[in-house]
Amino acid sequence: MKTFGKRETTRLLAALLAAASLAAGCGDTSKWFGGTSKPPPTTQPAVRQYTQIDVPRPVNLLLPKSINIHPFTVTRTFDQSGGIRGVDVRVESFNAFHEATKAFGSFRFEVYTFQANNLEPKGKLRGIWEVEPSLLDPRENLRYWNRSQQMYEFKLQWDKPIPVGRKFVLVAVFTSPFTQRLTAQRIFTSGE
Repeated sequence: MKTFGKRETTRLLAALLAAASLAAGCGDTSKWFGGTSKPPPTTQPAVRQYTQIDVPRPVNLLLPKSINIHPFTVTRTFDQSGGIRGVDVRVESFNAFHEATKAFGSFRFEVYTFQANNLEPKGKLRGIWEVEPSLLDPRENLRYWNRSQQMYEFKLQWDKPIPVGRKFVLVAVFTSPFTQRLTAQRIFTSGE
């Protein structure tokens, strides 16, 4: 049996440690050898999908081309406890002429914690709201439409109070069978 000196033992130990750390960090290696790996699980439900309907010109110019979360969007206290319990969201939709227009489709809202000093301000997902039923129905569309301000109003509520002064990122997603998916994002501070 061969004995190893100090130098050989050190090299052997370093090689074993390197091999062990590489193997531990690789996870599922089946994709390297022709197998498949499952996509990572997501905690975020998928955005509603529609089969696209081709709208002819010039009517398509009147459909929403962009959305904006209006600065009138504020956090709200819905009870006397003093904690912030939700957000009054105001969303504008604009057509190709940058005029306010109605949006027939579905709105989804996501609230994330704010990451300061980061290129991507969205941190941990705190809540998701799907507006049900969708705004494809003209009656439901009118229910959320503010005629005087020419924008939609949605009241989003959450069950745990949020301290005043905390920053969040609000994302609005609009999907429709008549337009491409549209998104808007705004950073806001609770209590302001």
